[in-house]
Formats: sequence, C-alpha cells, structure tokens
Amino acid sequence: MGKEFVGSSRKALTMRKTAILLGASSGIGKEMALLLASQNWQVAITGRRQNLLDEIAATNPDAILTAAFDVNEVETLPDRLDTLVAQLNGLDLLVVSAGCGYLNTELASAPELQTISTNVTAFTASITWAFNYFKKQNHGHIAAITSVAGMLGGADGPAYAASKAYQINYLDSVAKLAKKEKGNCQITELRPGSVNTDMMKGEGHFWISTPQDAARLACEAISKGKRLQYISKRWRIVGFILRCLYLFK
Repeated sequence: MGKEFVGSSRKALTMRKTAILLGASSGIGKEMALLLASQNWQVAITGRRQNLLDEIAATNPDAILTAAFDVNEVETLPDRLDTLVAQLNGLDLLVVSAGCGYLNTELASAPELQTISTNVTAFTASITWAFNYFKKQNHGHIAAITSVAGMLGGADGPAYAASKAYQINYLDSVAKLAKKEKGNCQITELRPGSVNTDMMKGEGHFWISTPQDAARLACEAISKGKRLQYISKRWRIVGFILRCLYLFK
C-alpha cells in the first residue's frame, strides 16, 4: 500500500514536479528515485518488496511514497497508477525501470515466458497507460530503461535480448506517434550497456557503470528532453557500429 507524504502540504505538492518510478526497489530505478527526490521532485516508487521500498523512502520521507505491487498484474496496473497519481496530485514523469532477465542457455520455457511477461506485456501496459494519460493532460514525459542487448542478441538469455529489442522499437514507434499527434508527450529511451546491478549476469562485461553514474546520466537526459541516452556515453560507439552492420547485412 502507498503512504501519504509526511510534512508536505497539498499546496507544496502542486509546486513540485512529480514522478512515478516502476521497479525502483534496487538498481538504476532506486538511484534515479533518490536523485530526483534530492532535486525537489515528489516521487512514487514501486516494486514487489515493501521492505526495500520503505528503506528508500526513509531516506527522504517528505519526497518519496511507496506502493508494493507486481507490474505483471496488468489487469490492476491502471488502477494502481491512477491511485499514485491522486496521491502525488498529478504526474509529470513516468519511469519504467521494471524488468527481468535470466541466463537460460538450456532454453527452459518458464524463465523465457517470465521475461516476456515483464519486459513486453507489463512494459507495454505501462507505456500505453502513460501515453494516454499524458495525451489527455497535454503534457508529460515517459522514460524507459532498455538495453544495448536489444541491439546485439544474446545466446545466454534469448528472451531478454529479444524483449529489449521489442522495447527499443516500441518506444521508437510511440515517439513517432506522439510527434504525429502533437500531444506534447516526450519519450526518452535510456539504453544501458553494462551497469553493476542485479540484472548484470554472465561474464566478459566491459565499460561497467555504477548505478549512481547511470542514474545521473538518466536524469540529465530526462531534464534535457533527450530522445535517446546511452549509458555510459561511450556505448554510442557500439550503437553506431551495430547500426552500420545492420545496414550492410
């Protein structure tokens, strides 16, 4: 359940930008929430583990509220998001940080399907809700964490790489739709390479960023209204090479 802000008047809430971060109990989402809260945002963080959310909220109870739920419960997701918007007294930014992935060289069905459920189905439900909410109010910003793995493919986790490719292309399509409809909904894709979080599995990683550095780059990209931000910036080199290779397949 979410909790009301401590020591914040309704008038004060209306003067501050507001954000919901889905999947912010750890990793980049957690660090983004802490950073936004320190920059005078009112934020609502979600995740499945209430104890972890409470630990984050305790660092800045006047700025952070919590709601423990699973984004895979897509039937109830719109109502949960509507409740958070009411508690925040509005919404300027939705960050989709929720995601999962497994090392699955045996290609077992269960982990692949779980990855698709979170990274495709729940992701799509989150983006469509935010797009239509921001379209109605005629302003808003959607930011979502994808992965360079979506450009590479990966034998260690096929569904993870494929689902991230879906996210990259889905965000691109939604950004084009937003531009066409002139609904003032901004889209920012945050595309990490290697970040030292629980999601980083396997061996042979390089150009590894800390969650704190990743969050700083992510928040800077959002504040500047960037369409795409590689994390770290040097991963743009890999992105450029991969785009060139794709053109000449």
